[in-house]
Amino acid sequence: MKINPAAAYRVYSKAAPSPYALRQMEPHAEETATRNEHTDQIQISHAGTRKIEIEQLSRAVASEMNEPTSPEKLDGLRTAIQNKAYHVSTSDLAEAMMRHWFLA
Repeated sequence: MKINPAAAYRVYSKAAPSPYALRQMEPHAEETATRNEHTDQIQISHAGTRKIEIEQLSRAVASEMNEPTSPEKLDGLRTAIQNKAYHVSTSDLAEAMMRHWFLA
């Protein structure tokens, strides 16, 4: 089953008032809030969350693969690899991975 995130957010925002709004409620309004606690809830399993993450990552990789790379850059990399002069420092690699995975 697919859930439209925008529709789910609208339903959630109507069903769950903010803590500030709860403090401003009159006594009879608290009864209404108590009745709203018996609404349906949606919980996404760990496997479902992981599946969403994988889909997002695969889309990101696919979009990166479709970006054109200049022929000059490719020739420079090819030459450096053939001459065994191409080296990526592990700290630069780790930093790039952390930026990509945690800040994207």
